[in-house]
Amino acid sequence: MTRRLLTASAAAALVLGLAACGDDTGGTITDPPSTIATGASDDGGASDGGGTGASDGGGSTEAASDIPAPDPTDYPGMDEHTDEGAKQAFKYYSDSILWGFQTGHTEELSKYAEKTCSVCTEIIDDIESFDRTGGYWSKFDSSVVRLDVEEATEYEYKVDYALSIGPHTEPDAESGGTKNVSSSAYGFSGGMTWQESSWKVRDIAVQGEDG
Repeated sequence: MTRRLLTASAAAALVLGLAACGDDTGGTITDPPSTIATGASDDGGASDGGGTGASDGGGSTEAASDIPAPDPTDYPGMDEHTDEGAKQAFKYYSDSILWGFQTGHTEELSKYAEKTCSVCTEIIDDIESFDRTGGYWSKFDSSVVRLDVEEATEYEYKVDYALSIGPHTEPDAESGGTKNVSSSAYGFSGGMTWQESSWKVRDIAVQGEDG
């Protein structure tokens, strides 16, 4: 299953944002997105919820239940009808995706996604499929590369969120065990609309490239 990009310009914006973290080979669409231990951070700092990667590059083996959920209070203005609110709401949603792949929880994703967002539904399905098998992503360090918002024709705002993530482990569907994943750069691009006194994700794209 491929995560479709919002627009060609959105894809270009993500690649440019990720370039500082990756090589010059260009980005690739990923399925599902590699994930981080989420939490609040400023626009350029490391996530305070992102645990440490193991010295052997395999990431932490801490239980999924010990990974804290993103705290809405760490995303100031996410419930306000402003451009900053759209930016923070999308960052919260993206971090909740990553936390979902670590824990199996999808409640906030359902709450903040439009029913018409097919990719949002696919991501929830992916998370729930991992949850059924008890396979989760491990904790690791992360840092925000960029977090930008702009007005858009198709949506009220488009938000681009790029981050660098450290070594970690992921479930390996082929072997039934786990596999080591090296440092990577990932980006989310989302179309945001204001509905029923909160921001909703109408469309989302995920792009990544190895570091």
